[in-house]
Amino acid sequence: MADIPAYRRIADEIGKLILEGHIADGARLPAVRELAMQRGTSVTTAVEVLRLLERRDLVEARPRVGYFARRPRPGVPEPAMSRPRMQARQVRVSDVVAQMFSADGDDASRPVPLGAALPGPELLHSAALQRATARWTRRSPRLLTGYGLLDGSPRLRRRLAARYLRCATPLDVPELLITNGCMEAINLALRAVCRPRDGVIVESPCYFGFLQVLEALGLKACEVPTHPRTGLSVAAVERLLSAANGRGIRACIVSPTNSNPSGATMSDADKAALVALCRRHGVALIEDDLYGELQFSGARPLPLRHFDTHGEVMLCGSFSKTLAPGARVGWIAAGRHAAEVRRLKFAVSVTTAPLLQEAIADLLEGGAYDRHLRRLRAECERQLRQVTQWVIEAFPVGTRVMQPQGGFLLWVQLPGAADAMALYRGAADEGIEFAPGPLFGSGFADCLRINCGQRPTRRIEDAIRRLGVLAAELATDLAPRAA
Repeated sequence: MADIPAYRRIADEIGKLILEGHIADGARLPAVRELAMQRGTSVTTAVEVLRLLERRDLVEARPRVGYFARRPRPGVPEPAMSRPRMQARQVRVSDVVAQMFSADGDDASRPVPLGAALPGPELLHSAALQRATARWTRRSPRLLTGYGLLDGSPRLRRRLAARYLRCATPLDVPELLITNGCMEAINLALRAVCRPRDGVIVESPCYFGFLQVLEALGLKACEVPTHPRTGLSVAAVERLLSAANGRGIRACIVSPTNSNPSGATMSDADKAALVALCRRHGVALIEDDLYGELQFSGARPLPLRHFDTHGEVMLCGSFSKTLAPGARVGWIAAGRHAAEVRRLKFAVSVTTAPLLQEAIADLLEGGAYDRHLRRLRAECERQLRQVTQWVIEAFPVGTRVMQPQGGFLLWVQLPGAADAMALYRGAADEGIEFAPGPLFGSGFADCLRINCGQRPTRRIEDAIRRLGVLAAELATDLAPRAA
C-alpha cells in the first residue's frame, strides 16, 4: 500500500482533533520547531502541515504570534451522521428520478432546475469542444463511419494517465478503458465482480444512480453510516465485514471526494484504511471520482487508487460534471479486473463515440482545460455559497446545511418530522424541482439535495425562498401531530 505523505497524515490527525473539539477553538498550536520535535519530523514537513491546515480553514496564522486552531463556523449546523441498519436489502428507486431530467434552465416555462446534478451550460467549455469536434470531423471523417477502438482513443487514455500522475496516482494506460459516462464504468465494474443477490456496500446517503444500477443487476445495497463532512465510516465498514451478515458482501462503491449528494470528502488516512480493509476481506473497491477535480482550493484530494498498489481499486470517472454532460465520455481504470471489464464493455455497448474522444483529447493536451477548471471551481464555489445563504435566510429555524469544499451540490436536512416528498410534490406544483432525500437511501425523509450548478439568478433565488416558505408551512402543519 502506498504511504500517505507525512505532512498529510499529521495534518489529518490534528485536523480531526480540532473538528472533534479535542483541541479547543482558538487554542494556540505548537510553533513550527516544536511541532517538528513532537512529531519526530523535519521543520519543512511541519511547515507543510500548518500550511495544509490553513488551506483547510482549520488553522489561523497570526503574524509574529503563532498558529491557532479554528473550528469551522457554518451559518447553520451541518446534517447529522446517518445511522442505517447496515443490512443488505433489495432497493427500489422512485420514478421521481426520471422527472428530474425534464428540467431545462433555458426555458422560463419549464421547472426551476434544482434537481439534476448538472452545471449550467454557461459554466462549461462547450465552444472549445464544438471547435475541436468540427476540426476532427473535417480532418478524419472515418471517426463517424466506424466504431473506433474497444479500449478507446490511445491519445485520450494517455492524457488521462498523465492527469492522475499529477496527484501521485500512476495508472497503466492498458488498464484504462473509455466508457459511455461514469455510470457505464460503475455498471461494468459491478458486473465484473458481482453476481445477482450479492451485497454491495454503499454510502448513506448514496447517489441514487448507484442504487438504480444495483436494482437493475439484482444486487443488494448495504448502507453504511456516513458523515456529511468526513464521508464513509471505515470503522463501521470493518464491523460489518467482520460480522456474520458481512459474508455476502462482494463490493463497495464509494465517492471519497466531494461525494454526491452530501459533498463529503474522506481524509487520506481513512482512504488508505478503506483500501487496506477491502483488500484484507476480498471486497472489490469501486471508486467514483466524478467530482475529484472540483475541489475549491488547495491540492486536489488524493483518490483511493493512490493508496492501492495491487490493482484492486477500480477507479471510475467522466467529463460530465466538468466539460460536457451530453458527450457521455467517461473512463475506468480497472486494475486486475481490466480483462473482464473489457469483455463486458464489448457485450454492453461495443465502444464509445470516437469523434468526441479525440475532441476532448485536444482540450487536455493544451492548457485550456486547466484554465477552464480554475474558472469552473471559482464559479461553483461562488454559486454554492450564494444559494447556501439564501437557504439559511429562507428555510425554517433548525434547518441543517452541509457546506462542502468542492462540487456544486447542497445537502439540506429539514427540522422536526419534515416530509421531503410532500415538499417535493408541493414544489413541483409550483414549477420547482429538487432531489428529495428518499432517493438517496433509507432514513432521509427529512432531507433534500439542491443543485447549485445553475447561475444564481433572481428566478433561482425566488424558487429557493418559495421552497423555504413551503418547508415552513409543512413544519407548521406537522407541529400538532408531533406534539
